[in-house]
Amino acid sequence: MIGRYREHSPYRELLQAREFYAVALGICFIALSLVFEKKGFDFWPDLFALGALAVLGGPIILEAAKGLLQKEMNVDELVSLAIIASVIIGEYLSAAVVALIMVLGSLLEEFTAQRARSAIDSLIRLAPDKAVVLRGEEEVPVPVEELQLMDRLVIRTGEKVPVDGRVVKGEALLDQASLTGESDPVAKTVGDEVYAGTVVYSGMLEVEAGKVGEDTALGRLIQLVQEAERQKAPFLRIADRYARYFTPAIIALALIVFLVTRDVYRAITVLIAGCPCAFILASPTAVVSALGNASKNGILVKGGGILEEASRINAVLFDKTGTLTSGKPVVSAIEPIGGASPDSVLSAAAAVEKYSTHPLARAILEAADRKKLLVPEPANYKNLPGKGVEALVQGKRYTVGKIEDGALLQLSGDQRRDLGRAGAESNHKAVAVWEEEVPIGIIYFEEEIRCGNNGLVKELHDAGISKVQMITGDDGKIAAQVAQKVGIEEYFYGVLPEEKLQQVKKLQQENYKVAMVGDGVNDAPSLAAADIGIAMGAMGTDAAIEAADVALMGDDIAKVPYFFKLGKATVRTIKFNILFAMVFNVLALAASGAGLLNPITGALAHNIGSVIVILNSARLIHNSAIKRLVPGTSTLSTLLIG
Repeated sequence: MIGRYREHSPYRELLQAREFYAVALGICFIALSLVFEKKGFDFWPDLFALGALAVLGGPIILEAAKGLLQKEMNVDELVSLAIIASVIIGEYLSAAVVALIMVLGSLLEEFTAQRARSAIDSLIRLAPDKAVVLRGEEEVPVPVEELQLMDRLVIRTGEKVPVDGRVVKGEALLDQASLTGESDPVAKTVGDEVYAGTVVYSGMLEVEAGKVGEDTALGRLIQLVQEAERQKAPFLRIADRYARYFTPAIIALALIVFLVTRDVYRAITVLIAGCPCAFILASPTAVVSALGNASKNGILVKGGGILEEASRINAVLFDKTGTLTSGKPVVSAIEPIGGASPDSVLSAAAAVEKYSTHPLARAILEAADRKKLLVPEPANYKNLPGKGVEALVQGKRYTVGKIEDGALLQLSGDQRRDLGRAGAESNHKAVAVWEEEVPIGIIYFEEEIRCGNNGLVKELHDAGISKVQMITGDDGKIAAQVAQKVGIEEYFYGVLPEEKLQQVKKLQQENYKVAMVGDGVNDAPSLAAADIGIAMGAMGTDAAIEAADVALMGDDIAKVPYFFKLGKATVRTIKFNILFAMVFNVLALAASGAGLLNPITGALAHNIGSVIVILNSARLIHNSAIKRLVPGTSTLSTLLIG
């Protein structure tokens, strides 16, 4: 019972009603005992004190007995011995007050520790209880647990999405912060995927259910976070191992104090103050708080041990496509030829590519849309395999195709040289646009760099990462362009998946602790081989979640250095908690042995230590705490440990 939150995996109801009744009844009995004692009664004070002791101390003694029957020593034995010793010497009221303080302390522990898991519990509350299902033309409210695959749901402004599915009708802005940690709403329209637990910010959607219940991205996230809570980090295992020696050591110390001082009260106080609850709570409360912080920020961490390992990482290897870049081309520049304007070149190319599904065509259309250009309807559209496309636009024939393909159209020597030089000197992908066989411009493309890359390398260095590398299967020009934009000096290009794995192992052989950041599918071997594998954009992707130790539910690359800072902050918090708990226990024991504490003040001191540890751990829930606890700060824990 005492320090019961040391096992942090079960989700219990906070402050159970039975315990409240027991505390209330115990307080009433103690109050009656004091009243009758003040009025000079001999029998009733002791009777009410024993009643309070039975209500409050009985569960503590019962837990101690269960531990002994299972041949396990736990901290309940110490308090139980103190209570029994108080009863033997006739201090019934003191024993009852000690039991009351310990029970109140236990409830306070659970109340403050619940803050540490509040961010995780909020995930469970994301799913709505009911959904509106279309049955023909009728809208029928249905409990979420009764939803079936292929059900068609109606979701309006302010409502939560109850399933993972595909939008079949409507448009809306969705708040996906619950899963990705991103605050900006995301536009969804027909054909887009939506995920359970997200909220319709504005608009209305009809969604066809693709995954329900535990199979949704939210359901998987909840399962994996709960599983992570059950996994003990090495620090936690060390605390458990040493905690088991505390009970016999404290009993021996209490016996020595009694033999030296012949003061039974001092010995009883040693038993109470010596309970190592703060020490036992040092690791699990910090781990739960950090997991809550991570889940709140769209970072799925599969266990406390991974947080500890993150504090040791000093080399990060990034995949390029799908990680540093979105893998999606964007128009970077337009070079007009022969007096054409950039907008006319882009408008003509967009008209030719209007119904193409090629990624470069989509990039051209998006660029035209951003500039709000008129895009006429094409006619006589023709695909030229391996070369380009052509179409009639407002009576003129336009062609969009490869620069280097001289056989595409009959060009003059000067035109071929100009286009050839443009293609050879550019680090970008590019296409040329022709009007009636005359080149009118070149459109350049580059890969879209993910948001958050600005300052990425500096943030990683601030998090203690000494080596940052990029690795890609793309060609050298494009790799150089992306590496320069992100600020990564070391990069490898033209690399096969097995060569990515070899690079991870090479860094490990050089005594680096390596984190690999990839998209979680084609990077699976290197993600698995790295000391920590981090998958990008894993929301709704089972393969990414399974392949990596850490999954970023959104595409925010800035979460990578944040995760390493969180790992370091967690370890620093655990170290501080352990150091504080040890010093606090030693001081409490010294004060007890010296007679400065009595059983009641010893019980108060014991619970104060536990609550301080939990409150210190709970600071990890907040982002500001992470910033204060990374290298270069001056917090108390940094001064003591760092």
